[in-house]
Amino acid sequence: MSSSWDQFRDQAWTTWQNGGTLMLPLFFLSLYAYYVAFELFFRIRRMMPAEARVHSPSDLLAQPESVGGYLGKMISHCLAKGNDREEARRRFKQVRSESAKALNRRLRFLLALVTAAPLLGLLGTVEGMLTTFRGLSVEVGRKMDLVSGGISEALITTQAGLLIAIPAYVMLHFLSRRRAEWIRFLRLLESHVARKSDHAEFATQ
Repeated sequence: MSSSWDQFRDQAWTTWQNGGTLMLPLFFLSLYAYYVAFELFFRIRRMMPAEARVHSPSDLLAQPESVGGYLGKMISHCLAKGNDREEARRRFKQVRSESAKALNRRLRFLLALVTAAPLLGLLGTVEGMLTTFRGLSVEVGRKMDLVSGGISEALITTQAGLLIAIPAYVMLHFLSRRRAEWIRFLRLLESHVARKSDHAEFATQ
C-alpha cells in the first residue's frame, strides 16, 4: 500500500513539474471554483432543506416553525402581518426577487471561474508550443529536452484545465436546477397565499 502511494505521489509530482508555470494558477483556480460551488450548494440546501419537501405548502404556511431554519424564519417574516394577505404576497415577491438576484450573481461568478480553467489550460498549451519551437531552433545540446518538455507542458496544462472545468460544469448545471427549484417553491407558496386571500374575499361577500 505504501509503495503504491509513493508511486502515485512521485507520478503526480512529475506531472506537476512537467506542466510548467501555469500549474500553480490552475491549482488555485480549481480550489476557488470548487469552494464557490460547494458554498452555493450548502447555501441553497439551508434555504430549502429536505424537510420542506415532506410538508405541503399549506402546512408550511400554517406552521412555519415545523421546518425552522432559514425557511421557517422567511415564512414567518412574510406572514408577520397576520391576515394581511396583500402584504404577505408583497413580502414573498421581495424575498423571491432578492434570492434570485443573489443566487444569479454567485452562479455567474462560478461560470466565470469554470470558463477560465480551460482558457488557462489553453494558455499553457501556447506556452508549451513556444517552448517546443524554441527547442527545434536549437542545433545541439538540450534540443530534445526542450522539445519533449514543451510538448509535455502543452498537453498537461490542457488536460488539467479540462479536468477542472468538466466536473465544475456539471456542478454548475446542478446548482442552476436547484436555484430554479427554489424560485418555483417560493412562487408556489405565494400562490397559496393568493388563493387563501381570494377565498377569504369570496367568503365575506
